[in-house]
Amino acid sequence: MYKFLTSAVIIISYSFVSLADHGPKKMWKRQIVPYFDVHETKMMGQFKINVHAYGKKKNVDAANVKKENFDNIFKDKFNLAALIRKNNELVYERYNKKRKIDNNTILHGMSMSKTALSTAIGILLCDGKITSLNDELGKYSSSLAKTPYAKISIKNTLQMNSGVEPVQSDYKFRRKLNQMAMGMRKYEGKADMVKALSILKGNDREQGSKHFYNSSDPFALSIMISDLTNKPASEIFYENAFKKFSTNNFMHWVSDKKGITVSQARLTMTAVDWSNFGQFIHDEMINDTCLGKFYKEGITNAVETKREGVKYGYQFWVYNVNGVPTLTMTGHGGFFNVINTSKNTILTVLSVDSKYNYGNLFGKGTISKIASGIN
Repeated sequence: MYKFLTSAVIIISYSFVSLADHGPKKMWKRQIVPYFDVHETKMMGQFKINVHAYGKKKNVDAANVKKENFDNIFKDKFNLAALIRKNNELVYERYNKKRKIDNNTILHGMSMSKTALSTAIGILLCDGKITSLNDELGKYSSSLAKTPYAKISIKNTLQMNSGVEPVQSDYKFRRKLNQMAMGMRKYEGKADMVKALSILKGNDREQGSKHFYNSSDPFALSIMISDLTNKPASEIFYENAFKKFSTNNFMHWVSDKKGITVSQARLTMTAVDWSNFGQFIHDEMINDTCLGKFYKEGITNAVETKREGVKYGYQFWVYNVNGVPTLTMTGHGGFFNVINTSKNTILTVLSVDSKYNYGNLFGKGTISKIASGIN
């Protein structure tokens, strides 16, 4: 038996509609259901939004595998999907049939989307379009010239170590910035990420000195990508990563009125493809590709956070898994991809209950039980 995770941690990201920690029923209604067809309706509840959709959805047959029985763990009514891969093979999958979820249902991945953003950064670095992660964002983005991010390095921004005013310390300010970025409430139809970042007053500490989890850092990275490539981050990710691993051949990602990807969340794909994404990252690292080295550098250079035993890399968290730093994608509620390269294991869970995340999986040794069952 080995321990998949060695510490109990709560990971939280925030909603555009309301930045409070929603209960599972509200989260299901506000953060999951609208994304089933938002690429067609262009509506998020009562608000009009912009969406980039890619590919033509292809329904596939379920793998129909249950070589290991973890139903007692994943049968929680708020769990939408759970998949386990071992040695590049799907050995377990479960979907919430009562909520009409299956392997072809597209699901909003919450802040797991941030790792897709960092993948786009890694791709541009490997293509030579970005010279160094130590370069300032202003070198590649004129749109950020009048924001504090002009002088912040790409690396520090990836690590949420920018030192830019911590927007999450002020609820009203945080809400205003996010509403401006996505076009909610009085900003409906006026989503503008550049304008949203322009309200930031400056740095409250030296960059690189302290990690602070926030939404404005990934916003800045997305703006830089659009300025540098004349393409949204979503397209860079789709063309250079998603098309390589996708089974269902369809994803969509929300953007602002200028077409800039709203990058702190809002990426939607099937649960199978979220699992495939984890396998893609795993394989890139194992094969030591340029992109794989980027991920591994993000793990090696991960910075300390206020969560004991957990660090933050390039828009992903780094857990200590049986003594091995492990890339982990997480999202509000119980959304995560745990990518264990030492055991060639990918654990993907999408749940709308934040208590499910740390109560059932992190806090009661459940990860160890899962790992034991597939070891």
